[in-house]
Amino acid sequence: MAVAVQTSWLKEHWPYLFGAALLHVFIAALFGLAMLEMRRNVPPPTLAIQAVVVDQLQLSKPTRQQQQRERERREAEERAAAERKQREEEAAKQEQEQRAEQERQETVKRQEQEREQERVRQEQVTREREAQEKIAKEKAAEEQRAVERKQAEQEQQKKLEAERQAKAEAERKRVAEIERKQREREEAERKRAAADAEAREKQLRDQLAEEEGLMQARSSPAMAQYAAAIRDRVERNWNRPPSTRPGLECVVAVSQSPNGTVLSVRVEQCNGDAAVRQSIENAVQRSSPLPLPSDPRLFERSIRFTFKPDE
Repeated sequence: MAVAVQTSWLKEHWPYLFGAALLHVFIAALFGLAMLEMRRNVPPPTLAIQAVVVDQLQLSKPTRQQQQRERERREAEERAAAERKQREEEAAKQEQEQRAEQERQETVKRQEQEREQERVRQEQVTREREAQEKIAKEKAAEEQRAVERKQAEQEQQKKLEAERQAKAEAERKRVAEIERKQREREEAERKRAAADAEAREKQLRDQLAEEEGLMQARSSPAMAQYAAAIRDRVERNWNRPPSTRPGLECVVAVSQSPNGTVLSVRVEQCNGDAAVRQSIENAVQRSSPLPLPSDPRLFERSIRFTFKPDE
């Protein structure tokens, strides 16, 4: 793997390597010519040393610039490779997420199909079971009818035999039995009619007593106290709107639970505006649960009362 990478790198950068080699050859040639010239002129040692130092700096400067450009080029390639790798990883991640979502949707769809198949199977099983039960019931009913027919035939044969042996006695007993059963039926019907009449009379008396008691309770002070308690509580919880006119009178319909909790409220007839109506409904809701009557017979789930705060 490393050899393959190195070979690929040499193929991509051979022009730079070739140029660097030529540059080194050129520098070496200049250095040789300078040495020959120095030997011919025999300059002072100090000057020769200074000349050599200057020549080396001038000759090495292009090499450093080239190395800097090479380093910058490699860094740019590395950044481009890193960005390309990051894009590839993001694309792979997105593709993986899409595949996962597709698999999840396919799983959900498959589960729905399985549930639908199971429902259809259960319905089929239910229909088959019901059909089998129906067949079993019909078979049992047919067997019962066959038994009854057989028993009837046996009874008929016994009856014929008894008639043949003692027709007169059988006829007498038959007539006596019919008369006895008729008397029993008539007696039972008479008792049942008397019991029904007595029950209806008692029910009517109880109903009349209950209605009379309810009418007495509604006309008693307890009813007035119950209505007054409701009105007083609603008036205490009422916030008078600025648009309220004198002589306000509104009929309020309230639906309540057995413990007095307000289920619904509606202002029916009212000489106030919408703000007044809303304020009355809010007051009723704030008054929940409403007071309960001292006599439980007076309680009604739906009640109506007249709201007159100025009285």
